[in-house]
Formats: sequence, C-alpha cells, structure tokens
Amino acid sequence: MVREVTAKVGLDLAKDVKGSKKGFCKQIDDKRKTRENVGPLMNGTRDLITQDMEKAEVLNALFDSIIIRKTGLQEFQAPETKGKD
Repeated sequence: MVREVTAKVGLDLAKDVKGSKKGFCKQIDDKRKTRENVGPLMNGTRDLITQDMEKAEVLNALFDSIIIRKTGLQEFQAPETKGKD
C-alpha cells in the first residue's frame, strides 16, 4: 500500500512538473539528503568510541574482515601495474 501511494505521488509530481516545479524539486532535494554523522561505536573490547579517527579505524577493520571472509584473501593485493602509468 505504501509503495502504491509513493508511486502515485511520484506520478502526480511528474505530470505537474510543467505547471509547478516547486513540488518536484522538493521531492528530489529530500531524496538527496544523506546522513553525515556516525553515532558512537563499540570496538572489539566493547569500549565506546566517539572520536572520528577511532571510528574510521573500527569501521575499516570491520570492512577488512568482511572482505577477507568473502574472498578468502589474507592480505589486500594491488593489481600489477608494470609498464602502465
């Protein structure tokens, strides 16, 4: 039901874009909004992390562990670039 209403609103906005661009532009701007801040995280020892650099390190370690599990690689290997600029 929500999908139907969303589709109808989008269709109505698209039909009315020639008459009034305000509603269409507002819809597009609302979809562009992103979340810039990440809340506090817990590291492996269950300590609360609030500093941005520490958060980045925790997330990087998490993503590394996921990549290693999925690909089976022990270490990231850059592709060979001999003879290429």
